[in-house]
Amino acid sequence: MSSQDRNKDRSKDQRARWDIKYEQGLPSLTEPDPFFISAYERFVTPSIPKPGVALDLAGGLGRHALWLASRGWQVTVVDLSDVAIGKLRDAALELNVNVDLFAGDAAEYKLEPGQFDLIVLFYHLDRSLFPRIVSALKPGGLLICKMSLRWESGERVAAASTNPLHRNELPSLVAELDVLHHEERPVRDRGVVKFVGRK
Repeated sequence: MSSQDRNKDRSKDQRARWDIKYEQGLPSLTEPDPFFISAYERFVTPSIPKPGVALDLAGGLGRHALWLASRGWQVTVVDLSDVAIGKLRDAALELNVNVDLFAGDAAEYKLEPGQFDLIVLFYHLDRSLFPRIVSALKPGGLLICKMSLRWESGERVAAASTNPLHRNELPSLVAELDVLHHEERPVRDRGVVKFVGRK
């Protein structure tokens, strides 16, 4: 089996796993993350006073995209799960907001240079995406990001990710951005990094 076939199988397995999760509709997948709200108020509001163009990568049910769209942002959501995209389409209609939807792997989405004022990335790690994310931000654009990370080398690694971020790794992946906020702390059996950077 070629590595391309293996990646397709892995992508299919991930899609199936997320489809099941989104069918269940857990509240944690529909409510905006408190860190996202506080980062928006602290960093986006003062520097981007008018709603702009945003990208929610691996955006799931659109908890952040719908919040932004309801405030006048033009938002694109990319997610692997057809179930999530379908539910998000319904939710956008119900809220009477416009959201551009792309069903597919975040790595397959074509990011254009200087395309977005804001990129939101929560709990989806693909290290190869970061240079493209940085390039896709407009000058002055912001990245709001929250990820799992490996907290201690001896600890069991969170099953959600086979190769989680290491401590202090995230800023090095987006070295071209000015760091506005970078916080790492342990949560249960892993760590979490919260990051806001400006181009």
